Amino acid sequence: MTEMKVTKDVESFNRLSKTYDQSWMQHLYFDRIHKQVLACVDAGFTPVSIVDVGCGTGRLLRKARERWPHANLTGVDPAEGMVKKARILMPDSVFIVSPAESIPLPDASVDLVFSTSSFHHWQDQAQGIREIRRILRPGGRFILSDMMIPKFLLKFIHHGKFRNAGEVREMFEQVGFEVKAQRRSLLGKTLVTVGIRS
Repeated sequence: MTEMKVTKDVESFNRLSKTYDQSWMQHLYFDRIHKQVLACVDAGFTPVSIVDVGCGTGRLLRKARERWPHANLTGVDPAEGMVKKARILMPDSVFIVSPAESIPLPDASVDLVFSTSSFHHWQDQAQGIREIRRILRPGGRFILSDMMIPKFLLKFIHHGKFRNAGEVREMFEQVGFEVKAQRRSLLGKTLVTVGIRS
């Protein structure tokens, strides 16, 4: 695994880790997004292993545990503070300090990968998607949710790489995902993309 670069984003999330779960954003934004991405998983699809990339304190994985109580859960996040908090809240799960671009899991070992609202922070988004495809078994699902920023606002936002629906679809397809669905939610401010590893 390559050495991880500690960015300003990672430093910021390390500082926020102690109070992150109590922030108003969790209830007004993240809980709603988590509900939507969980609903994107087919009723007949029962994952044995689930990974959340950019897991923060493990909030989405705690909800996944309720739906799939026997699944092996793994969280991946570059912010050590977030991972420490997640390990306290979910001692029966695995949490790894790592960026999306270099996930220390075996090839074809995972059934379902989530990533919610962290994609714009990834240093190399195409590599992160390739890495997620690598760890997914054939037929495995990748559900990516990230914010949509109108073009006119992008010139005022100086952190992150925000992608439109066409760019995300192209990135998925270039590495061998079949895009099963793409939809906007939360008044068009969030894009959810569902890919299946072919």
